[in-house]
Amino acid sequence: MNFSLPTLVVLFLACGFCAQTWAHNKTDVVVLYNGDKVTGEMLSMYGGIAKIKTDAMGTVHVEWKHIARIESVYHYDIRLSTGDRHFATIANTSIPGQLKVVSADGEYNFEMLEVVEIRPVEEGFLDRLDIYLSAGYSYDKASSVAQTSFNTDITYEDENSRNTFTGRTTVTDTENDLTSSSRLDLSRQLWTDRSKSYRTFYGRYETNDELALDSRYTLGAGLGRYFIDSQRIRLMISAGLQVITETSTRGTGEECIESEEIPDCIESGDRGESVEAFISTSLAVWRFDTPELDIDFKFNLFPSLSESDRLRADTDFRIRWELVEDLYWDITAFGTFDNKAGIDHEFDYGITTGVGWTY
Repeated sequence: MNFSLPTLVVLFLACGFCAQTWAHNKTDVVVLYNGDKVTGEMLSMYGGIAKIKTDAMGTVHVEWKHIARIESVYHYDIRLSTGDRHFATIANTSIPGQLKVVSADGEYNFEMLEVVEIRPVEEGFLDRLDIYLSAGYSYDKASSVAQTSFNTDITYEDENSRNTFTGRTTVTDTENDLTSSSRLDLSRQLWTDRSKSYRTFYGRYETNDELALDSRYTLGAGLGRYFIDSQRIRLMISAGLQVITETSTRGTGEECIESEEIPDCIESGDRGESVEAFISTSLAVWRFDTPELDIDFKFNLFPSLSESDRLRADTDFRIRWELVEDLYWDITAFGTFDNKAGIDHEFDYGITTGVGWTY
């Protein structure tokens, strides 16, 4: 492997901890329908759960549907299920279940159940980060097969974009061979003036011994849309174009000489460049009341525009359950397909389980 996933994660976190963070005073007041009040710092609302940091009780988690009113003098990034975003202060209102906000472009009133996410604008770099790391190891004595896996998902969101870094490394050790597959993705979604629509830009690096892929670099851009965006589910679909540069050992040696099914045999180490279209689907379902449950499914289809009849696809699936606060049991599965990788190298898949941690 040319890149070490743990090393990249450590460097990323080191850069993040160098950034300045701050929090506003604990003067926000959250009023419940039963008349109870919680005074503290409104940290966030996501997945139907509001997090309020207090002096006496630590961080309190309150279901959003039980909140009748919020009183605060600070600025927030407020996202609605319609796709609209407001960077505004929350104004006082006497109507339970209604949120009144004031921004530079006017005053708005809407039902609180329309709100998908709230995040204080004054948050520092670290407070805008969502970090998830997991690792797993398994060994079967009968087959002498050992498998080690590392996964990470780091997201940074600001007023203009959502930036995501994901990585996966799986190493399989048998009596006869040592194989590995790795993938690193860096993507950026830029919000547009149209509700629920965004521009997407991304880069990817991947290797896969099972697919005889030494390396593949990808750069792509396109347009996407949120088709569902609620407190429990999110469905995004994007499409565009990408350029790939790859080094592969597919179709070499005797396999290339004896088989007529591989018309485009290349020598090991040769570099190939091509242009592809991409269609990407991402579905996330979650429950943030205890115990937390998070299901994430992604499917990508890559029909080639420059190589005749070539089709690639990959998919990722993850389930995680909260064991204790911020510690999860993690199950991750992936599948990769390339119909031009060679007779014995078209498909690779893997399933790993381990323990994950979120920040």
